[in-house]
Amino acid sequence: MTLSHYPEKSISYLYEVSIQGGVRRAADALGINASVISRQIAALERRLHLPLLEKRGRNVILTEAGKLLVDDYAKTSLQRKQLDRQLNNLLHMRGGSITLRVGQGMAEEVIKFVIKEFSQAYPDVFIHITSGDMQSTIHQIAQGEVDMAISFGPSGPPGFKCLSFSRGPICAIVQPEHPIAQLRQVSVAELNQYRLIGMNDSFGLQHYINLIFKSENLSFQPSYSCNLFSNAITLCQTGLGVAFMTEKSVTSFLKQKTLVAIPIDHRIARDSFGYLLRSMDHRLTPAGHYLWQLLENLFKNTM
Repeated sequence: MTLSHYPEKSISYLYEVSIQGGVRRAADALGINASVISRQIAALERRLHLPLLEKRGRNVILTEAGKLLVDDYAKTSLQRKQLDRQLNNLLHMRGGSITLRVGQGMAEEVIKFVIKEFSQAYPDVFIHITSGDMQSTIHQIAQGEVDMAISFGPSGPPGFKCLSFSRGPICAIVQPEHPIAQLRQVSVAELNQYRLIGMNDSFGLQHYINLIFKSENLSFQPSYSCNLFSNAITLCQTGLGVAFMTEKSVTSFLKQKTLVAIPIDHRIARDSFGYLLRSMDHRLTPAGHYLWQLLENLFKNTM
């Protein structure tokens, strides 16, 4: 049987299992039932008459046959993504395209101070702007789906070209009428008395908050959890709880005096960091290099 006859869907599931380290985690990442992945891989093993996974403690690892299939799938997928990008360039006929991923809370300043200037220099380049958490951002850069990204978290990922920059203290965000709104600083113990608004655990910001509460031997138990900063901000404005962000993430709301930012009195909260990222192996076009330089200049000036 030739490789062209192998079921690509089954191999894609095997690939995701290798990335996530287990069938259950792969199913969660893909948003499907774990039994679907197990059945597809089992059918592929019967078809090949070769084992593809083996148990190692609580985890599963690839056999030699599994590694061969996954390696080939990764190479083929990367080639297809490169082909898609080239075809997309021809479709738009705009001198190429750039995919930029921007962490929530930083998009406004990037568009105002970078994209506007870039578009004047390269008006024919198509720019695809997406947003998301740091974990998925790193995965997309590694897979060649994103040219460059701006993300946020307690530490930068290894193996990437990376510029770190300060985002300032992490603050409690509340409406002006909230009981803590007039404080100069707020302790973690005091915050724990109010209804709290968290972000999904995949968010770099939430990693900070979890570390802060854990260091005080407290469990972070929010009343709400959001996957969009805009939802957390709306909850704050409605007076339904305390959210956590940097001042730079809510600048326009602070100027309008619809929200108040109170620094958290904790060593971990005194400063936070963002990261400008791209793959070491990904070759940028001249337009891509120019966009990278503009982003570097923006964030170097904030350090």
